[in-house]
Amino acid sequence: MRTLLVQGARSVLAATLRKQRRESPEKLTRLQQWIVVLNGRIGYHKTLVAIANKHARQLWAVLAKGESYNPQAWQQA
Repeated sequence: MRTLLVQGARSVLAATLRKQRRESPEKLTRLQQWIVVLNGRIGYHKTLVAIANKHARQLWAVLAKGESYNPQAWQQA
C-alpha cells in the first residue's frame, strides 16, 4: 500500500510541476499550490512522502466516514 501511495504521489508531483511550467500560479488548485511551495522548500523526495501521507489521510477519512470523496469539503467546514 505504501508503494502505491508513493507512486501516486510521484504522478501527482510530476503533473503539478508540468502544469506549473505551463500556467500562472493563480490557475493552480489549492493542493497544487501547496505542492509547489513544499517542493521548493523541502525537496523532491520529502514532498513525495508528504503527498503520500496526505493521500493516506484522505483515504482513511473517506473510508471511516463511509462517504464518497468530495474535493470541496474544506469549503463546507
